[in-house]
Amino acid sequence: KASNLLVMVQAYRLLASEMYKEGWDYPLHLGVTEAGEGEDGRMKSSIGIGALLLDGLGDTVRVSLTEAPELELAPCAVLTALGEKAVAGYETAVPFEEKMRDFRSYDRREVELPEQREGDSLDYRGICHRDGSVFGSLTVDAAASMSESELYTNLGCKTVVGMPFKDIATVDSIYFTDGGVPPSSNAELRRTFRRLMESNVHVICDEAALTADPMDGAVAVYNLSALDGSAPSLPEGCERFAVRFNGTEDAAAFETLAAMCKSPESRPAVLLAQADTSKGSRMHTMRRAFELVKASGLDVPVVHVALYEDGEVTLDEFVIRTGGEVGGCLVDGLGEGVCVKTDAVPMDDARRISFGLLQGCRMRNTKTEFISCPSCGRTLFDLQEVTAQIASRTGHLPGVSVAIMGCIVNGPGEMADADFGYVGGAPGKVDLYVGKEVVKRAIPNEEACDALIDLIKEYGRWKEPDSEEEEAEAVAA
Repeated sequence: KASNLLVMVQAYRLLASEMYKEGWDYPLHLGVTEAGEGEDGRMKSSIGIGALLLDGLGDTVRVSLTEAPELELAPCAVLTALGEKAVAGYETAVPFEEKMRDFRSYDRREVELPEQREGDSLDYRGICHRDGSVFGSLTVDAAASMSESELYTNLGCKTVVGMPFKDIATVDSIYFTDGGVPPSSNAELRRTFRRLMESNVHVICDEAALTADPMDGAVAVYNLSALDGSAPSLPEGCERFAVRFNGTEDAAAFETLAAMCKSPESRPAVLLAQADTSKGSRMHTMRRAFELVKASGLDVPVVHVALYEDGEVTLDEFVIRTGGEVGGCLVDGLGEGVCVKTDAVPMDDARRISFGLLQGCRMRNTKTEFISCPSCGRTLFDLQEVTAQIASRTGHLPGVSVAIMGCIVNGPGEMADADFGYVGGAPGKVDLYVGKEVVKRAIPNEEACDALIDLIKEYGRWKEPDSEEEEAEAVAA
């Protein structure tokens, strides 16, 4: 086990591979070490455990949360049901021979992000992000029902005098997953989306909708099966296009697309992987598709689109399923972004979950990474209370990882990936670590959180949290 999901998944696969060689059939117990609490704890557990269950690996599981023990049962049940369904579905899945994915090592695809061209009316380099993209899923009706400020908030935008600008956790692009386009008859809505595009939050709509009602600067979506090898004739006002595939296409379709990419005019900005799951699991379908993507030499970024039907999942199930079904691909380096949606989760929550998914897969950091153990009889302080206290004061430090461990028995070893550690050393006392080394001992509990912050400052990793007013003044300046 490991708290680093890439290490955890690879370790289990290597173990299973050696067991196959030896003819052993010992059961495997799956778990992510010190996953933490709440949504992030469930997400990290779902990525690691889900990826393996969807491979058919694993016999028992534990979702290790810094919460009451009984709260671990529900996510375990969702994960095991997901694995059982996927394994049963392999009987009807489209067969393929996997040659391009190597479970012995982790490598992300080398892709070329959208580039700027002479004469462009907008900056299209922001369609995707180099560390992993988050696309917001939206419908025309939903967009029209929101006020301008509400829409900006749901997309993660900051505002200065009412104008939107990108922040660290703003969606990169907006994908209208209902096949529509903001109508030209609604001038106010069109103006809102124009402001977003000018702030580098791009709008992606189906080609047919844009042909019927053009929108300057929008990215037109074409189905891979409809392309003939030549540059598509874009709708009026469009300067970029995207290509959508469902994973059932043949090799020739991807080879045709790869040939198109040799010319800038016929190269799509991004590929949308919207899996057809009627004959197999999302992971199986996407692995087949990425086998063809890699074999064809395509270097266009791919964003996973996972749209769950109304009533299909609850909030907790949404976190777990996206972690397993989409995260299971990302931990193999298959994909460069996510776009997820369900009626059970408001748009702002789906955005937050998406960024958590990318961070769990070691792609894009937008907040502090916390590693915390579940409480046990050795715990020397109230783990849930202390974890919440530390998170509230240090959660604004992307790129920094903090481990909160109840005792020294397993703590130092299981927090090896953390930059800083807060470990119960004796009753009423806390030891502080930098990496694997203890640097301060026997700090009284009531002083330990302040001492941790001072330690982060001492090592140059601290920044003061910005207020809304300070951010606005900085951008305006």
